[in-house]
Amino acid sequence: MNILDRSSVKIRSGIPYFEVSEISGLEWVRHAFLTRRGGVSLPPYDSLNLGFRTGDDRLSQNGNLIGAAFGFNPENLVLLHQEHADRILVIEDSPDPLAYPLEYDAVITRAMKRVLAIQTADCIPLFVIDRRRKAIAAIHAGRQGTALGITRKVLRRMREEFGSSPVDLSVALGPSIGPCCYEIDKKAFIPEWDPFSLHKGGGRWMVDLAQINIAQMKEEGLQEGQISKIDLCTRCHGDLFFSYRREPETGRQLSFIGIV
Repeated sequence: MNILDRSSVKIRSGIPYFEVSEISGLEWVRHAFLTRRGGVSLPPYDSLNLGFRTGDDRLSQNGNLIGAAFGFNPENLVLLHQEHADRILVIEDSPDPLAYPLEYDAVITRAMKRVLAIQTADCIPLFVIDRRRKAIAAIHAGRQGTALGITRKVLRRMREEFGSSPVDLSVALGPSIGPCCYEIDKKAFIPEWDPFSLHKGGGRWMVDLAQINIAQMKEEGLQEGQISKIDLCTRCHGDLFFSYRREPETGRQLSFIGIV
């Protein structure tokens, strides 16, 4: 597995971001895992907030900054109305406008110019790339989506829609809350998560959501070498990331991937 840390941060036009080499080396796709820095939003959404349900009135300015920095029209951003579920949107190669709100937690496509976007403040932003068939997926994997097997379902849906084979895939997990900080109670805990959790006693567990999603990938045939992970906890690194667990009233950082 390719592990990236804080030293991997890059800056473009004043906007810090992370990328993984397995994807950035492909000429036909662009991607970035953004941070909370480089925007114009005021506290508690400072500063590069793209959470459209936060009540922040500077989202369009932030979107324009991102588009200008990374070379795409912000109107091409596909912003999901994330529901913490397992619905998957398939975008066809069509000029027809999308029917908003898009109540999904994952999106797959082979269409050009669509920039798939995930908004997070502790949940996992996750990208899948089929290098052979030039298909991509963006996934919002929180506790509930992980419990529903959303990553597994996306991999299977890509196989159904595009004929994707595990050997042709690369996967990248962006910054999310780590097992150091993600504590849940017995109502939320699932026994199958025990190998990826630390039991604290008193009906409380520290859970590694990223490793649970990685296990789903491996069950679908992916190998360690196909997976990259930005190993930074969003709750621990408040200077870089929004975190709902740290500050319930906060913004959402954007992660995006698109076919050029």
